[in-house]
Amino acid sequence: MNRMVFFFNVAMVLFTSCAERGVVIRERIDELPVVAERVLIDGDTVIVCHPEMLTDSIALPLSHFVEDLEIVPLETSDEAYVRSTGVSVTDNYFLLHSSRNMPFKLFTRDGKFVCNIGSSGNGHGNYGQVYDVHMDEKHSRIYIMPWSARELIVYDMQGQFQGYIPLNQPGEQMITYGKPVFRVDGERKEITVASIPWKRNQHIVWVQDFKGNVLCELTNNPFQVSDTYSVETYSRQNTGAFDFSVLEFYPQKNDTLYHYVKESNILQPVFTMSFPEDRILPHAYLEHPTYFLVTTMDGMQESSLESAITYGHNEYIIDKRTLRGGKYSVYNDFLGGTSTYWLKHSSGGYYVRNLSPQTLKAELQEALGKDNLTPSLRKKLSTLVESIDVDRDNNYLMLGRLLRFYP
Repeated sequence: MNRMVFFFNVAMVLFTSCAERGVVIRERIDELPVVAERVLIDGDTVIVCHPEMLTDSIALPLSHFVEDLEIVPLETSDEAYVRSTGVSVTDNYFLLHSSRNMPFKLFTRDGKFVCNIGSSGNGHGNYGQVYDVHMDEKHSRIYIMPWSARELIVYDMQGQFQGYIPLNQPGEQMITYGKPVFRVDGERKEITVASIPWKRNQHIVWVQDFKGNVLCELTNNPFQVSDTYSVETYSRQNTGAFDFSVLEFYPQKNDTLYHYVKESNILQPVFTMSFPEDRILPHAYLEHPTYFLVTTMDGMQESSLESAITYGHNEYIIDKRTLRGGKYSVYNDFLGGTSTYWLKHSSGGYYVRNLSPQTLKAELQEALGKDNLTPSLRKKLSTLVESIDVDRDNNYLMLGRLLRFYP
């Protein structure tokens, strides 16, 4: 079945928020109070946010963050079916991440299935639990980083295994790195890597070549986290910088978002929250081109022997330019003001969601119930809703490129 790729531009922004009882929902960033300050720390200017000042709330349209919105149906065929996994995006491709014995799957930007990327498993050239991935379209390479890694797994964009790249092994004792995040420079054949800063591991951030030779390395550990896997590392790379931050659940402590600067071989502090020592909540940072987004959590609870869930989430936004901020929510003004999700998971300069046909159809039907759609948009949405076969269709991708400048 041939289906259209729908591309939406904002025709109008109309939205009425349902405010929490007793809470005023602002509509403009410049209506929020100043909640942060620029502080000079050891020669670096760091934005320090004061959480006790995050008292106001704001509802923002998705168009405040992305240039446009695209809905792409993925090819419906036995080999192309995917689950609701993560997605990596380049100019011409989507890479759907692996999930429960399902391999990574490569699609063109119009949703045509290209190939499986290798296969999951424990054999030579296979992968199991993956923590990070990088797609280098220009050099036809896909790099896969396991949760516990001694080497990087390399495939071409035809899905064929191309070998391993060893990770920073300076001595005879093999080092395993926990939850590494990375970036590949295919032109220079260089890889920047950061991993959990365990106390036993002095190799925190480094740059190496494709043969494993270290070109520069930061061994001064500013984090010193416990030797467990109850830590997350983040590098969303939405701004061009190699950003790096750590979320440690136990014990809680004030964390910082850094940029790794290769030229001077430093982790440059950029943003932090000044929680009182007796009231530190688990927290994670995301950097957008124009904002910092912060998620705080009341805690974490084990859901099984191998997994855990966090609870009590609060979402905050801080404007880099004005330092104004507060609690935020986002509504999808491209679809008449419906709810939207996953903005905080934006990476590589894209906002992207991987939706089942059932979920997408329900959201579009909600949009069609709005009375603020233009006739042309209503017609497009109606056509798309009628085309969705919830029993047969593969998943759909909803995505937009992050705005590089203030709207």
